[in-house]
Amino acid sequence: MQVALIIILGILIYSNCVDGGFIWDDHGLIKDNAYIKSWSNLPKIITADFGAGSGTHSNFYRPLQTIVQMAGYSLWGLKTTGYHLISIFTHILAAVIFYFLLRNIFYDKTLSFLASLLFLTSPINTEAVCYISGLSDPLALVFMLACLIFYIKYLSTENIKLYILALLSFILALFSKENAVVLPLLILLYHYAFAKKIRIKELIPFFGLLVWYILLRLVILMPPEQLNLTWVVWWGRIPVFFAGVAEYLRLLLLPFDLHMEYVNQLFKFTDLKVILGLILSCLLIIFALIRRKTSPGIFFSIAWFFIALLPVSNIYPISQAFIMEHYLYVPALGFFLILAILFYYPFKNKFFTLSLRLIIPGLLILYSCLTLKQAECWKQPVAFYERTLRYSPLSWRFRNELGLAYAEAGRNLEAEAEYKDALRINPDAQGVYSNLTNLYKKMRIQQK
Repeated sequence: MQVALIIILGILIYSNCVDGGFIWDDHGLIKDNAYIKSWSNLPKIITADFGAGSGTHSNFYRPLQTIVQMAGYSLWGLKTTGYHLISIFTHILAAVIFYFLLRNIFYDKTLSFLASLLFLTSPINTEAVCYISGLSDPLALVFMLACLIFYIKYLSTENIKLYILALLSFILALFSKENAVVLPLLILLYHYAFAKKIRIKELIPFFGLLVWYILLRLVILMPPEQLNLTWVVWWGRIPVFFAGVAEYLRLLLLPFDLHMEYVNQLFKFTDLKVILGLILSCLLIIFALIRRKTSPGIFFSIAWFFIALLPVSNIYPISQAFIMEHYLYVPALGFFLILAILFYYPFKNKFFTLSLRLIIPGLLILYSCLTLKQAECWKQPVAFYERTLRYSPLSWRFRNELGLAYAEAGRNLEAEAEYKDALRINPDAQGVYSNLTNLYKKMRIQQK
């Protein structure tokens, strides 16, 4: 019954983004991706970077996402509805598997159900779900959670088939998105938080796969010139992490004014947001350590948040934005779990039953309404870009994308204005010059 409710609610709150169009990277990764248009390209997908199919270079290696979208193309071509359905049902599947993982850890159906509903309905996840190219986040999480379930079940049964399934799930998670590299650390966290005996010989294969994957990424896929970050550069980017923590916690606690473009910023240790993030991080870590023995679930939740945040912390620069909302997709599980714990356990006695029945449904209704509203923003590309620029007017990338959307809609003068604004912000953006040139050629042809 609880699983059915998760599925039904997931369908309802994301139903209004099913007919949304292609946005931003969707054009290169799907619409203009030659690799997904023939199964004969499967070897290329497995041996090339994420952007190779559209003739661009990418530092990402996500063959499983490309294969899933290849399967989608073979079924419905470039009709966006099918791709949105894949993303929505993958998100719902992640929520269901999260539910079963928590049942295997806490043996409490109500707690597991509450945490999975909070994750399912939170508006912070709309970027990962409504953005077709964001499929990598739900896809990776599905296999990460499946890996943990298989591993935990193996510990109690010693069924070698479950152990093999755990290793296979880890590989599929790595092939979905790079942030799955933290999975061995999450396994260690499970052992430490819940005082489970560690058997080294069973952990070695996980770390062996991790080393193999890192070598694959660094030696084969990443150009050598991108491995030259100095200690000074690393140290200078640490404030970005703490500023990100402060902003991420704000988004989780107050999920309003969500948007896709948080313009790249470099922070100093003296910046208020950095200081706030540092203080909050220290307080959370101290609280987790104090409660480790008496409330292992709280320790597990807080540690999950910080461990899962490491790959997307931007200490090593992976994005032109200092944060992105879909980076929270995996770390946020820790937040929703601790929220469920703090709501549920104090209210288990009869005196607080009425409060439990009022507060939790109220929060879930609020989350669902905000998600419905936010999902609506992803339907029309022009409206999406215009709305994003209201929050980030200095984003030359979104000025360029809005120009492309205007041009495709035949709004040539508006497209020209956006391209020129993009170049004023970033005169070195070569792609914008090309788009402006193509627009002028199109305008001259139309005038003849």
